[in-house]
Amino acid sequence: MLVRRAVAADAGELARLRQLSLTCPAVPWTRPRAAPDGPWVKECQEAIEAMLRDQETAAAFVVDAEPGRLAACAMGLLLPRLPGPGSGKPFNGDISTVATDPECRRRGYARAVVTALMDWMTVSGCKRISLASSPEGEPLYASLGFAYDDPRMSWQAR
Repeated sequence: MLVRRAVAADAGELARLRQLSLTCPAVPWTRPRAAPDGPWVKECQEAIEAMLRDQETAAAFVVDAEPGRLAACAMGLLLPRLPGPGSGKPFNGDISTVATDPECRRRGYARAVVTALMDWMTVSGCKRISLASSPEGEPLYASLGFAYDDPRMSWQAR
C-alpha cells in the first residue's frame, strides 16, 4: 500500500470521500447513507483545492484505489496556538476528515493515512491533535492513542 500526500488535483475525489463520511441519519431499519448532493459539494472541492495549495498548515494523505479514484483519505489542519506552561509548540492539529470508500474498507487504509497525517502534524510542531469520531472509528483512534480528555463546548451560527 502506498500512502502519498494529496495534491490539488485530488480535490474532487477528496470531496467525494468527505461526502461519504458525512452520513445522514438513517431510519431504524436502514443503513446510514452519504450526505446528499448539493452546492456544498462543489464548495467543498474548491475549499480542499485551496487547502492543499497551502503546504504549511494543511495536508491530506491518501491511498489510491486506481488512477483517478481514491480508496481512503485523512485531511487535517495545523491551528496556531499560544504557548503555555505545557508547550511552546506553535500548533494544535485538527483532523477534519477520515474516509474510506466502502469498497476498500477493512484493509488498513484508514490507519495508514491517519498515521501519515499524524506524523506530518508532529514534525510540523503539533503538541495536540484532535478529531471527532464516529462510533465505527473509535477503536482505530483509541489504538493510535486518542482519548476523550477535552471537555470543550462549541457554538454554531444558525
